[in-house]
Amino acid sequence: MNRIIALLMFIFWGSAAVSQESITIEICLVKALANHPLSKQNEFLPASHVLRIANLNKNYLPQMNLNGQAHYQSAVTQVPIHVPGINIPAVSKDQYNLYVDVSQVIYDGSATGRQKDVEDINLKIDQQNLDIELFRLKDRVNQIYFVIMLLKQKTDILDLHKATLFSKLIDVESKVKNGTLLSSNQDILQAEIIKAEQAISENKISLVANIGMLNELTGLSLNESTVLLLPEVTIDLVSYTNNRPEFSLFTLQQEKITASKKLTGTSLMPRLSAFGQAGYGRPGFDMLKDEFDDYYMVGARLNWKFWDWNKTKKDKAILDLQNDILLTQKETFDKNVRIDLQNKIAEIRKTEEMISRDKELIELREKISKSVSSQLDNGIITSSQYLTEINAEAGARLDLETHKIQLVKAKFDYQTALGNL
Repeated sequence: MNRIIALLMFIFWGSAAVSQESITIEICLVKALANHPLSKQNEFLPASHVLRIANLNKNYLPQMNLNGQAHYQSAVTQVPIHVPGINIPAVSKDQYNLYVDVSQVIYDGSATGRQKDVEDINLKIDQQNLDIELFRLKDRVNQIYFVIMLLKQKTDILDLHKATLFSKLIDVESKVKNGTLLSSNQDILQAEIIKAEQAISENKISLVANIGMLNELTGLSLNESTVLLLPEVTIDLVSYTNNRPEFSLFTLQQEKITASKKLTGTSLMPRLSAFGQAGYGRPGFDMLKDEFDDYYMVGARLNWKFWDWNKTKKDKAILDLQNDILLTQKETFDKNVRIDLQNKIAEIRKTEEMISRDKELIELREKISKSVSSQLDNGIITSSQYLTEINAEAGARLDLETHKIQLVKAKFDYQTALGNL
């Protein structure tokens, strides 16, 4: 009868939970990403990239500078020969010039194009670093979600255990009044109920704290009555593809080194540009004309640093070494992921085995509990002996439900290690 009462109470709690608000881990992940300040960088990074590319495109536009100069010099150019009848004026020692320089790139050795390639990869690297931070955020949400599930499951089992003890206490109190059992049996049960209440209280404090953390991360308003649905997850233990954002970052960094080598190579390419100068001053281009005059000049300019004492070659060698370092780091990271996956697989298989054993153990514990309950009713055993067995059954049930959640969590951890969140 007592077992039936406890079972009915558990069914009632379960049916009540179904009618309550529920949440999935997928919703929590979506809300966490939308709620986190870092997500705003998904808009900022491309906008910043567009501005940098626009600035580089300015290299193809004419460059204009306004220059001015006024000075006094101690000596000026003079004609040492005096020709009768010809007056050659002396140039003034105070001189003034205001002029505009205009320069237009015709060919820059593809330097601007290579710089834009580097900027494109920089954007991808910045976005990948953001993905890494958000990946860690999702992993944190997953961990908290499963902790809450375990705590709620533990609370349900403890409540059921308390209900079972309370139901048995009613029977014992009746028998103590009738003189068929010693009052010490009643005291033992009451002490165990208090102990269960303490465990429930401690468990709920941890539950509230973790729900608060999940609410802070997601912006949701979950509470103790919110039902967290156990997700379904399937994993492939045969094939292997490293989808971790950190692993992809190594690839992008290698691409940047390749692009940087091409940019470095442009330093030995010739540069061709057109230029012009127009101004007004004294003297103009005619140095023997001592008066203010306007002037201009147009032309083309070729610059070619064809020898730099192997500086460019050494810069490329440095980039090659950096690429080798990145390659070893990438291989090391991938190797560590593979090792971690072996631990995750072992955890999955261990938990599956434990679930199978839990089910067998519960069947045995149910039989033992029925037997000791009858023995206590007949005064054959004491409450202490009864509690030992009833606690063992409650513990077995708690282990089973805990291991079910842990199995799903282990599969999630496996997917996380692969980068499949």
